[in-house]
Amino acid sequence: MPYEHGAHGLLHHVGWFVDTPLTRGVSTVDPMASEHESAASAAYGRAGPPRVALPQRGVVIGLRWSGAEGAGNQIVAAKVECSGERAHLSRLWRPFTEAPGRRHVRERLGAWLTEEARWAEGRLVVGVDFPLSLAETHLRQLGLLRQAIRGPSVLGKHLDERFLGEGGDFTEGAQRFRSELGKDRPRVTDCYRAEPHPPTHARTYRATFFGLCALSRLEAAFPPWDPPQAGKPTVVEVRPAHVARALCGVTAFRDDAKDGVNRSSTRPAILRTLRSAGKLEFEMEQAAQIVEDVHAEHLDAALAAFGAAAAAAEDFQGVPPNVPRSEGWIHSVREEPWRER
Repeated sequence: MPYEHGAHGLLHHVGWFVDTPLTRGVSTVDPMASEHESAASAAYGRAGPPRVALPQRGVVIGLRWSGAEGAGNQIVAAKVECSGERAHLSRLWRPFTEAPGRRHVRERLGAWLTEEARWAEGRLVVGVDFPLSLAETHLRQLGLLRQAIRGPSVLGKHLDERFLGEGGDFTEGAQRFRSELGKDRPRVTDCYRAEPHPPTHARTYRATFFGLCALSRLEAAFPPWDPPQAGKPTVVEVRPAHVARALCGVTAFRDDAKDGVNRSSTRPAILRTLRSAGKLEFEMEQAAQIVEDVHAEHLDAALAAFGAAAAAAEDFQGVPPNVPRSEGWIHSVREEPWRER
């Protein structure tokens, strides 16, 4: 069992509990819990735990994206299969490691998406964690506002032709892209979702540029630009960090080597919330993969899938009226999911 050591370490270190043969029958309730703790849990004004509805049918994939050189080695996918009132995290993997170069990833993305949609019998939603557009001011600056209104694939095609071209280098193209835009500008959706890094920020512009170029060749529906279409994959923008914040009040779940901060107890706490809030099931091996990943790439993918699934259950509704059509929307779980509706 490849994850046996990690699974046992997980149980020992953080008290993680998953209903598997390894742990079935193990209780996480402390029989010595004090009356004071019981009283505190029923404090005045305290709401119940968060509840999130997920789709009754279909497959949702979350993609933790990368715009770095060798991106295929860093892109992580999480697949959630929805059936009835349960959702199952069926797979965590890196789908592009065989040819990890950015040009190869772009060439293979469409075929990969088509194959995943075929296995999902036409009911596929993909949540990507990179921006699907730019701030309206930047779009006007580039002269691409009308193209952005038509959706990410059209915008990506024009960015590809303008900054990359045939045989161009993605790193140089992304640098030219950012240099031409100048000052970072957040979109309206970035403000609504408290996203700290707008599309052209130093930490995100490579992923933005490469992601939009990669989408330029896709046949898919992109809410809110398009409604979901039968037989076509649906691709939406998500933010794993927003899902964690909305559900758990957590804003950081990666280990920080510079400060020596270990967050190996934060990641399983988030997993427990996904399980209780959305009835998301997963195996011990997957829990170990997520918790032991100090960079939280696997957790990013799982949160992206969860956020996209929650948005799909709401039919991708609820975009505020003041959000420009050209800028798109970050889909996610609803705000304050612990409040009764």
